Amino acid sequence: MEDLDLSEFFQTKAQAHDFSLRLAAISEKVYETDFNLEKALMEQFGIRKKDAFISFLRNHNLSGESTSALKAMFSKIAEGISALPVVSLTLAIEPTEQIIKDLSDWFILNMKKHVLFDIKIDPTLIAGTTMTYAGKYMDFSIKPVFDAVLKGDDLTKPVPKQSDLTFYKKYNATPLNGYQQVAQHA
Repeated sequence: MEDLDLSEFFQTKAQAHDFSLRLAAISEKVYETDFNLEKALMEQFGIRKKDAFISFLRNHNLSGESTSALKAMFSKIAEGISALPVVSLTLAIEPTEQIIKDLSDWFILNMKKHVLFDIKIDPTLIAGTTMTYAGKYMDFSIKPVFDAVLKGDDLTKPVPKQSDLTFYKKYNATPLNGYQQVAQHA
C-alpha cells in the first residue's frame, strides 16, 4: 500500500469503508458494454474525488480502457485499505474535517504511514485526546491534570499511567508536553 497513497480520499475508518463500497460498486460495472469510468466515478464520488482518482490512475499508468487492469487496481486498493493500521482516538470535541486531515498529515509526515482513525467523542476528557496505536495507549488529554489539581497533587512531576510509561520513555515525553516531544523525536 506504500505506493498507493490514498490519503486524499479518506482518513477515518468509516470514510475508508464508504470508499471501499463505492469502489466495489464501480468494479462490478467494469465489464458492462456501456461502462464509462469517468461517469461511474462521478456518480460515486463527485467531481473533486473523480478528478483526483483519475489523476491517481494516471500516476499508476492506468487508463479507463483496460478493464482487467482497472479490476486488478481496484482489488489492490481494497487489499491495501484492509491492511491500513487503525488509530483509535477519543477526543473531547467533534473534530472538523481539517482537524482530521491535520492528524492524518502528521502521521504521514512523522510516522511515514497512512492510518485510519476510529474516532469517539468523550467530553469528560475536557481537552486533548487519548490514543491507542500499535497496542499502546496514550493519554494526551487534560483530564489527568485536571483530576490531579482537584486532588491537590503536585503538578511539577507529571506521573503517566502505567500503560503510558513505555511510550513516554521512548519519546522522552510527559502528558503535559507529549505532542511537542513526539513530533521532535518521531
